[in-house]
Amino acid sequence: MLLKGGFLGVTLFLVVSGFFITRSLMNAVDGHRFLLFDYLRRRVKRLWPAVISTIGLTAVLVYACAPPLILKMRGDAVPSALFYSNWSFIFRKLSYFDAAGLPSPLTHLWYTSLIMQFYLLWPLLFIPLFLHCRRHWVRVGVLGALIAAGTLEMMMLYRPEADTSRLYYGLDTRAAEILVGVLLAMLVHDSASRSDQERRAADGRIVFDRQIGRYHAVLRRGDLGVVAAGICALALALGFLLVDARAAWMYHGGFLFFAVVSAVLLYASMQDARVGRILGVKALRYLGSRSFSLYLVHYPLLEVMNPATRTTGIPWYEWIGQFLVILMAGEAFYQIVEALTGTPWLPWMRCRITSVGAGRLRTSAWILTIVGVVMTFVMALPLDWRAIAHARSVKARPELALTAEQARERLAQQQKRESETSKENGKEHKDSSGKPNAQAKPKVAPPVVKALKVPANLEPQRWACDRKAMVCQAKVLMIGDSVTEGVSDTLREHFPNATIDGAVSRQFDQGVQILRDDLARGMDPQVIVFALGTNGPVSEQMAQQVIDLAGGRPLYFATTRAPVDWVPGNNATFIGMAERNPNVGIIDWSGTSQGRDDYLYDDGIHPNQLGMQAYLQMFLNAFCA
Repeated sequence: MLLKGGFLGVTLFLVVSGFFITRSLMNAVDGHRFLLFDYLRRRVKRLWPAVISTIGLTAVLVYACAPPLILKMRGDAVPSALFYSNWSFIFRKLSYFDAAGLPSPLTHLWYTSLIMQFYLLWPLLFIPLFLHCRRHWVRVGVLGALIAAGTLEMMMLYRPEADTSRLYYGLDTRAAEILVGVLLAMLVHDSASRSDQERRAADGRIVFDRQIGRYHAVLRRGDLGVVAAGICALALALGFLLVDARAAWMYHGGFLFFAVVSAVLLYASMQDARVGRILGVKALRYLGSRSFSLYLVHYPLLEVMNPATRTTGIPWYEWIGQFLVILMAGEAFYQIVEALTGTPWLPWMRCRITSVGAGRLRTSAWILTIVGVVMTFVMALPLDWRAIAHARSVKARPELALTAEQARERLAQQQKRESETSKENGKEHKDSSGKPNAQAKPKVAPPVVKALKVPANLEPQRWACDRKAMVCQAKVLMIGDSVTEGVSDTLREHFPNATIDGAVSRQFDQGVQILRDDLARGMDPQVIVFALGTNGPVSEQMAQQVIDLAGGRPLYFATTRAPVDWVPGNNATFIGMAERNPNVGIIDWSGTSQGRDDYLYDDGIHPNQLGMQAYLQMFLNAFCA
């Protein structure tokens, strides 16, 4: 993940949205032009065509390039189109941060749902507060109280052991960030002299006449505006790079802190000419004008370009390539859907000829809007979408259609080719005398158990093994999650004396308790295999509990593979504990599946038939010489 704190971009968007919508409403009120129906029409016109077009284009994209995502997005199409997807995610308990495997390509539209909900509700407060209340301190007090209430609610609802998606998605808990922008707009508006009107400088900056009130004077003192902008920009940059969305302090005022930082940066850019020039460079103005389109296209494209089955890292040049693809797609989306008739091609250009019907949606936007409506309707139909997605997936990945026997044969062929390649490389190698190694008498090594690390006290002679029949009689107790559950039938067939206990979404600490209960009931396995770590972070203290419960028995930790950020750390923890404890070994599923995308189902977690056979071979190697 290039930007660990990329989610803070939403906070910036919320502040900017709150500022500009309120500023627009205040200007309309000052000019006696405020009409509620016109306000609502403009908001829908601004968001709905872009959102519905995103749904339609994403449906076509995933059907063509990533068919498994169809099953994820079909349940989100209607909620996204009707602007309630954030609450849909909350009620369906769909996590934003822990969405392993195949998250919906429409997940990011929770933001457009939240902002539209605010747009619809905001007039209910704006009309009494700004049209019928002229006291400045009352406005500040009401907005301040609402900001404090939203932040306090987030603090009270936060639970360290619980998923934070409810707090992240909810309008009630995120409204404080929007209201920071609203408060800024109100302060700027109210502090300016009523007799002084805003005017726009030739370079496009918003400036105010000299008599603008005490709030504006603060950042005009010396270089305070530049310093404040620099500090805020640095804070945001560090936040984007370093902040973890699961950090407790983010839910105890952290989101509010970054909202205030964003507001100060926005204010400084308006009030200090030097800051305005820095933030007004063409590249930043371009990205700013396309930011909404880039937001809409980036998430589906990243999911398609980075499938969950990817088992290798992304090189730097591929990151650059993906960035360019997103940039080009965002520009195309902007020109086709978002830009109104008469909009210049670049933000610093001016239209020399006023287009007929300027300010209206382009014909292409209407066409894609219709496509989006049709695709949303189609996605809502009660078709056998699982069969449709599977048929498309099999065309792209034929290994998904293999039976167990076919997978076993293919794996044997792959291993044979790899062995032959290894032998060919060995023949070409020469020893230090310049003569081929083949001239030296080969030393025949006795058969050994193979694993990334074998427990020092593992005694494979204690159980019978038939490598030809692929049967091992070891008394194994294996505790795992849905990966273990998926391979359990295959393992039981070849490990008849094994007790294999796997369950969907099982956490590591739950597995520890299960192991404790099994041993307390008198179970006495010859070897323990602990295959948990996919569903959450694992600390050394948690791993040590398993080692202590093993009581000196041979213990294997199985490394895991899943497209979530805690898995590499968990695997490193297991390996580190094995190095410090002689009776602990490592069965390395992460290493076995490295570079083998064909071993996994489309969620990037569970082995398919080919992967199950590789998993079985890995286990046989770890128990049988």
